[in-house]
Amino acid sequence: MSNWKDTLIAYLRNATHSRRHFMDFLFKIVLAIVVLIVISPFFLVLIQVASIGFSQVFGTGLGQGIEFFTTFPGVGLEGGIRNALVGTVELIVLASMVGIPLSVLGAVYITEYTQPGWGRIIVEFASDVLAGIPSIIFGAFGFAFLVDFLHLGMGLVAGSLTLAFMMIPTVLRTTQEALRAVPMALREASLALGATKWSTTWNVTIRAAFPGLITGVLLAIGRVMGETAPLIFTAGNSLSVPTELTGAGSWVASMPYTIWAYISDPREYLQAKAHGTALALMIMVLTVDVIANIISRKVTRRLV
Repeated sequence: MSNWKDTLIAYLRNATHSRRHFMDFLFKIVLAIVVLIVISPFFLVLIQVASIGFSQVFGTGLGQGIEFFTTFPGVGLEGGIRNALVGTVELIVLASMVGIPLSVLGAVYITEYTQPGWGRIIVEFASDVLAGIPSIIFGAFGFAFLVDFLHLGMGLVAGSLTLAFMMIPTVLRTTQEALRAVPMALREASLALGATKWSTTWNVTIRAAFPGLITGVLLAIGRVMGETAPLIFTAGNSLSVPTELTGAGSWVASMPYTIWAYISDPREYLQAKAHGTALALMIMVLTVDVIANIISRKVTRRLV
C-alpha cells in the first residue's frame, strides 16, 4: 500500500512541478473525464437492463433461458419471444437485401462515375436530410405509400421496405466517405496495368474501402434494429411467425415493438420480459458488431 501511495505522490509532484507539466496533467484529467462521460451511458443502460432482464435471458426457471427464445407467447403473454426474435431477423435480413446493395451501388456511382456538380450535391443533400428525418415519419410514409397506395398491406414486406429506406442514407454517405479515403494512387496504378474502370472499382477501390463500408452497414443495421415507430405503421404485430409475404398472414412481431408493448403493461412479469428482450437485443447488436469487426480486420490485413 505504501509503494502505491509513494508512486502516486511522486507522479503528482512530477506533474505539478512546473506550469507546463501541470497544464499537461490537467488536460489528461479532462480527457479522462470526457471519455468516462462518453462511455458511461452504455454501461448505465446495460446495468439497468441486465439487473432485471438477466434472469430471463440466462435463467433456468420456467420460461427462462432457452425457453425464453424458443417458445411463443401463450395465454397472458407468459411464453417466450420466439415470434419477436424470428420477426426481427426476417425484417433486418430483407431490409438489408434491399437497402445495402442500393446504397453501396449508389455511392459507387456518385463517387467513381460522376463529376462534381449539381447532381452530386443534390443527392448528398437529400441523403443528409433523410438521415435526420425522425423514424415516425418514415413509418407514416411507409403506411401511406407501401401499405395504402401500393396495396401491399401491413406485414413483412412493407415493414422491411420501410426499414430499407431508413438504411439507405446512412450506408450511402458512409460508403462515399470510405471511397473518398482510398488513395488515388491505387486507382491510377490499377488503370496503368490495363484494368478497366469497373475492374478497378470492384477489385481495388471497394476492397480498400471495405472497413468503412462495414462501418456504415453496422450503423444502419444498428439504427433500424431498434426502431419501433415505423413497424407500428407498417409491420403490425403477431404472436406467431409470418406465413405469407403479404396479406393477413404476413403480420410480423419485432423485438423493439415487443419491448414497447411489454414495458407499457403494468403486469410485473411482462416488465421483466421487456427488460429481457432489451438485453437480448443489445447482445444481438454487439454480436453483429464483433463479427463485422473481425471481417473488416481480415480484409484490411489482406490488403496491407
